[in-house]
Amino acid sequence: MLSLTTMAQEHLKFKGIPITGSMSSFCQQLKDKGFTQTGTEDNVKAFVGNFTGRKANVAVGATDDGKSVYSVVALFDASKEWNTLVNTYEYYKEIYTRKYGQPTNSVEKNARSEDGNTSSMLELNSGKVTYGSIWSTTGGTIEISIQKASMLFEGIVVINYRDSKNTENKIQKDMEDI
Repeated sequence: MLSLTTMAQEHLKFKGIPITGSMSSFCQQLKDKGFTQTGTEDNVKAFVGNFTGRKANVAVGATDDGKSVYSVVALFDASKEWNTLVNTYEYYKEIYTRKYGQPTNSVEKNARSEDGNTSSMLELNSGKVTYGSIWSTTGGTIEISIQKASMLFEGIVVINYRDSKNTENKIQKDMEDI
């Protein structure tokens, strides 16, 4: 059994890499696992690579000074097929539930089940669909969701990791500004 001290020091991991420390160190470890950096914008570095056997775009977020990593977001290819999005979401919900237990919160509200693909995608793009599950762990939170994509009638499955200790550090620094 873990002690409270050990639990407080745990960090979430993405691909076995703890979401902590310097942005450059975390990103180098991601590159060592086969990811390729595709861009940088503000305090976010973008990568593409293999996550659970699928191509994924990954965004690594740093604190405002750009030095410390605190979040990782995995995004899968956009789809115009509602069933594809739901199947992907349900697959990841199942494996995260096996690892972390039942979600802390889960909302899966979509258009009537008899609606077809076009109606369901229209509902997603108009903000009438909510599909998401959150796990709160000792290291932070993990959220899986279906969100509208940048193209009309497209959706995307997103997995968001937020390390609690590093997110709290960022919040404390931001509170100093207000």
